[in-house]
Amino acid sequence: MEEKEMTYEEKVAKLDEILTRLDNSETPIDKLAEDVKQGAKLIKELDKKLKEVETEVRDAFKELEDKSEEM
Repeated sequence: MEEKEMTYEEKVAKLDEILTRLDNSETPIDKLAEDVKQGAKLIKELDKKLKEVETEVRDAFKELEDKSEEM
């Protein structure tokens, strides 16, 4: 079965859950490395998505700006 890609908000929630566990020392030592790796992966994915959205928004504003200059 194919795993559904988590949304940005779901990834943020999962990262928050991991960070809370780590901050409260609630992560069992056997799961510590796994949580840290998953947290790092989520941070990279979230950063990538933010950069993609930032580019899309800039392009949209530039397109609007270009159209308004044509008028």
